[in-house]
Amino acid sequence: MSIRIGASVGRGGVNRKPDTRRIQGALNEVFPALALAVDGLCGPATVRRIERFQRGFMPAPDGRIDPGGRSLARLDTAVPSLQDEWRGDSSKWSQARKQASLDPGFRGKVESVLEQLESDGFRPRIYYGWRSVAVQRELLRNGHSKVSFSFHNAQYPDGRPRAHAVDIIDRRWAWSEAAQESGFWEALGRAGKAEGLYWGGSWIKFKDYAHLQGFPNYRLAEIRRQSGLA
Repeated sequence: MSIRIGASVGRGGVNRKPDTRRIQGALNEVFPALALAVDGLCGPATVRRIERFQRGFMPAPDGRIDPGGRSLARLDTAVPSLQDEWRGDSSKWSQARKQASLDPGFRGKVESVLEQLESDGFRPRIYYGWRSVAVQRELLRNGHSKVSFSFHNAQYPDGRPRAHAVDIIDRRWAWSEAAQESGFWEALGRAGKAEGLYWGGSWIKFKDYAHLQGFPNYRLAEIRRQSGLA
């Protein structure tokens, strides 16, 4: 991958929020068990994590990452390629990869929904977790969506998927009439609402029965900005 920052991040750095979020996200890839909040705020925890990373190649870590500097170059090579990790048609990814493409907090709620549907006798599978903005715009052109950016498209500023939406179907019926007749959509809506999620089947103007999302629609612009896509 290629991590780009406009100014220094860390101790004594400029610490612009977009730059800091990119560095925090990259450090989380290197130290997944010691994940930082990707909030764009360069506090003591972020500086300590930079220092910990630098100890692997610097005798005296300075706790700062500069554009074009040695630490940024080393961090860039330490993080797996996003193109390799998240390539291809996201609707055809494995279920594990689709779950991994979800925001961690949202993912836990989706896992509970899947467990509830299975206990109800259904065979749920995720059709879409994260999907690209390009795919989203194609869905809009084809009349399958009403927005050019959705909670499915949310990501970390460095480009890693962080979807706040998921489409869940029963593997036997997908979107056929049998799904409605079986009561699957209603069961999906109940299970989602029990986890505090928002169900597309309850929308007035545009029904999206397979869809669950973690936030109300009015937060879409905010999530787009946080994704670095505004």
